[in-house]
Amino acid sequence: MATAGSSPPASQQPFKLILGSSSVARKHILEEMGLEFQVMTADIDEKSIRRENPDDLVMVLAEAKADAIMSRLNIDDYQKEGSQPTLLITSDIVVVHEGIIREKPTTKEEARQFLKGLFPRYTR
Repeated sequence: MATAGSSPPASQQPFKLILGSSSVARKHILEEMGLEFQVMTADIDEKSIRRENPDDLVMVLAEAKADAIMSRLNIDDYQKEGSQPTLLITSDIVVVHEGIIREKPTTKEEARQFLKGLFPRYTR
């Protein structure tokens, strides 16, 4: 039985949970909560989705991930009588430094440049 502040055993979850992310950290959080979940990745071109406002950008990216994953699900399975409710979690994160949106670097050199910009005294 779950106690205040803890999660119910996975077998008693009142819903099916899909983590729409390849993030090891997000997966770890759900595991630590004791939740049973399925991982699905969106496989979208995040660089093709642009917004000037970082708040808008992360929302649009999360919605695009959800749309991509939902398009791969068989909706009929989720609409059957007695089917378990399903929760799809998608998210995104960006860093804004000196007014510039910094997303996940794609190369080691790009990562070095990002870190050099963020911590100029501590990088070589």
